[in-house]
Amino acid sequence: MATVDKPAVDSAPLLERSRQSRDRLISTLTLALILGVWILVTSMKWVEPLFLPSPQHLWKALNGLLPNLPGDIFASLVRRIVPGFLIGVSLGTVLGVLMAMSRIGRAIFNPIVEILRPLPPLALIPLLILWLGIGYITQILLIAYGSFIIMVVTAYEAVRNVPPIYIHAATTLGAKPQQIFRRVIIPAIVPDIFSGIRVSAAASFGYDVAAELMGAMTGLGYRLVLARRYLLTENIIVILVVIALLSFAIDYLIRRANARITRWKSRLEEK
Repeated sequence: MATVDKPAVDSAPLLERSRQSRDRLISTLTLALILGVWILVTSMKWVEPLFLPSPQHLWKALNGLLPNLPGDIFASLVRRIVPGFLIGVSLGTVLGVLMAMSRIGRAIFNPIVEILRPLPPLALIPLLILWLGIGYITQILLIAYGSFIIMVVTAYEAVRNVPPIYIHAATTLGAKPQQIFRRVIIPAIVPDIFSGIRVSAAASFGYDVAAELMGAMTGLGYRLVLARRYLLTENIIVILVVIALLSFAIDYLIRRANARITRWKSRLEEK
């Protein structure tokens, strides 16, 4: 009687789950080691609390900041970062694509972008205050400018790096310029655009802290200034942790949107 061979079991998914579990374990142990060293150093008084507060100091600082923390987060994130980020990303992406697609557009705007690109956004603070005074508009424009410069370069290079064979293939199949733009260029540049958006989002938090130095009376950057003025190191660390968590949350949402929109794109697996 002939025997029927059983199909071989694919061990790749099991191996991948094993690697993921190992990676999570290593990450957890690393964080636990850092926390343990921190507790040991602060409990043994090897470092002055002014330079490295203990976890107990941070907990007390968090409780002290909690009454004002929601308002500060709202003032920084909703009233400054989000508007500036959206304005800068939108204008930068549109202008970058226009410069890459149009010779006339490139001739008009490229000299302006090349002049503005090397300028650090923070160097514009005195000029913005002189022109617009101190207020939300000035702070939003600073964040928008920083995001704009990142995105205009990203979008411009993304379009220029589209493989010409894609466009030649679409042209051979009879696609019109509008169809090539919608069906070839836009899908090809979306992954690079999302990379620029992630960089812009992270940079916007830094620009916000600098913007709040311009006379702001609320916000996370304002609390940092107060903490530095009174040498409250624990408050500084707590606020920095809050900023890092907010930035991580925004970055996570962008990565999820990128993965969903560009799920057709193959990616190199992590080893």
